Order: sequence, then structure tokens, then C-alpha cells
Amino acid sequence: MLTRREILSHKRFLQQERQEAYRRTKRKPGSPQYDDQFKEVRVLAEEAEQLEIRLTQEFVPQHNAEQFLSPRSFFTSPLFCARNKSIARLSQTEFELPARFENASIRYSGPELRQSDARVFLSLLNMLRDVRVGTCATFSPELLCIAILGRYDGNTRVALKLHIQRLQKALIVTARFSVQLCQEFHYPPRGGWSVVLHPHIVELFRATNPVWLHMKTRLDLPDGLTSWLYTYVESQTGLIPTPIARLRALCGSESDLRAFTNSLRLALKELAALRVIDTGWSVRNGEVRWLKRKQH
Repeated sequence: MLTRREILSHKRFLQQERQEAYRRTKRKPGSPQYDDQFKEVRVLAEEAEQLEIRLTQEFVPQHNAEQFLSPRSFFTSPLFCARNKSIARLSQTEFELPARFENASIRYSGPELRQSDARVFLSLLNMLRDVRVGTCATFSPELLCIAILGRYDGNTRVALKLHIQRLQKALIVTARFSVQLCQEFHYPPRGGWSVVLHPHIVELFRATNPVWLHMKTRLDLPDGLTSWLYTYVESQTGLIPTPIARLRALCGSESDLRAFTNSLRLALKELAALRVIDTGWSVRNGEVRWLKRKQH
């Protein structure tokens, strides 16, 4: 069973079998067959429990076709940074993430990732959300380019390939194992491409709470500070006055504080227009004062 649908279907079958076996025990209390039938009920219940464990351990948390999903720490750190496109990427970087796994810190090690890489990573998680991790799944590079990059041509095909190859080199390192953001990638010159999610990627969601995003909102935003800020806001239950310098550090920006503050104002204005934050935000005395927009 390689898909969530197959496991859920088998769970329903076991539930029906268990109900029928339970009805048989009621019809024959005290009979020689009672113990055997009661054991059958127990075995069916245990098998259903094992399937539920598999859903938790072998699949990323459930989300629908209109959502993106990620561990919270990916949105509250410079993992997918918002550095200016004119600045060359770092070939290797390493830093600690704001999360712990089994009472030990987690760190990132690999090439510098940016918001454009986040767009691809979130899309891979969404495409494979109902496929068991570690399973090779094929997709159309043309359709993915159109969906997340807006068009399909030689340039976008090469860009998508480079994004996924960067994710292959990107490691989330715990005390017990390292997880590639994309474990395996096949890209033949013709036909579908294939990817495999690392089996341990599910465990990262136990180290830090998952965050759900509205896919269209994220895809409509330009990759950069505005998109980073959107994911940061959605990762917070509420917004408190936040120092501008802290936001600059968290998003990985290397702009001077004045230039960053100007960019921040523009990003906040756009998020308010999208009803992500309340229109009453302000930037003064070195901090942002803002409120999340209430969802109705």
C-alpha cells in the first residue's frame, strides 16, 4: 500500500470486518467459538491501529490540493532566505534552526536556499502528500513549471531542475539522522521526471508544528521579503510588536537597516492588501506593530 487512499480503504474494510465479528460474538456468548471470534475482533483492531501508525509515520501531514504545508521552523528562520537576487548565493552555509528533536538542536547544512527554492519544496510536498515517503513518484515538468513558475520553456525547465538539485544537497541535521529536502531526482530529457521524499522527512513535523498556507496566495506573491513575511505571519498564532532588526536577521537579509525598513513597509502594505494582516500596522521606533487579520 503506497498511497494514503489504499491505507484508508483497508482501514474501512477492517472496521467492517471487526463490526461483523463483534456481532457474531454477541450471538454466541459462552459458545466454544466465542473466544476465537473475540480474538478475531482484537486482531482486526490491532491491525487497524498499525495502519493508523503507518499514516502518521509514512506520510507527510494531511493537506489538500489548495494548501501548502511545512514544518514551522522552516518559516521562522533564514532556511529559505529573502536575500536580494543580485547577491550571489552561498555554495555552503550552516546554522541552527529554531526547533529541537529528541532534546537536541537541529541545524541546516547545505547551499543557500531562497524563497524560489521554497516555492518548489512546498510544491513537491503537496504533490506527494498522499504518497508514502520513500516512494518514487513521477510528475510532468511542464505542468509543474506552468503551475509554480507561470510558463514552460527551456529556461523554466532548467530553473526547476536546478531548484530540485539544490534541495537534494540541502540537509536538515539532527543528532540521529540527516534529512535531504529531496532525496532522489530523475530528469530524463523526454517524458516525466521523478522525485523521492526522504523517509525521515515526516519526523521533522514532530520536531516542530506544521503550518498550512493558502497555495494561491503564496504562488501569487513574488519570491522575496513579501513571501517570506507571509509564511512567517502564518506561522504565528498572534503577532506581537517585533523589532525590525530581528525580522531582518530571521529572513537572512543583508541590506542595511534603513533599506530593509523601506522594503519591509512595502511588504507589509502588500500583505495588508491581501488581508493577511490588519491595515492598522505601523513601523516606528525600530519595531513593527501589527495584527493578524481575523479569519471569518
